[in-house]
Order: sequence, then structure tokens, then C-alpha cells
Amino acid sequence: MATIELYLDNSYLKECSANIVSIQDRFVVFDQTIFYPGGGGQPCDRGIIKQGDETYNIINSKKSGW
Repeated sequence: MATIELYLDNSYLKECSANIVSIQDRFVVFDQTIFYPGGGGQPCDRGIIKQGDETYNIINSKKSGW
């Protein structure tokens, strides 16, 4: 299952809802994302993910071949 890259259709999105597809160590894969993964000299997006009362800092975003 490929992650839907919402940033390709609208790079101004500030939030979205997503489901976790897999977790491996500190890496999380979602069914969709607004985080640009970076590449070609363009830095990746950073931000936060909120789940209930928990907040997680996103310091790196990248595409993966999982």
C-alpha cells in the first residue's frame, strides 16, 4: 500500500487525518501525508503529529521502500 502524498495536490495544507500503516523502531508509515520528504536540495518538512493527548515532533521525513 503506497502512502497518498497530499502535498503534491496542495502544498499549503497545514493538517490532515491519517492512519498508521506500520511502525518500525522510531519510523512510522501513514496511509497519507502532508509532509514533503525532501530531496534534490529541497529540505524535508518538519512539524508535529498529535494523537489524543500525545504530541510527537517530526524532525525528518523521507520516502521509504517498506
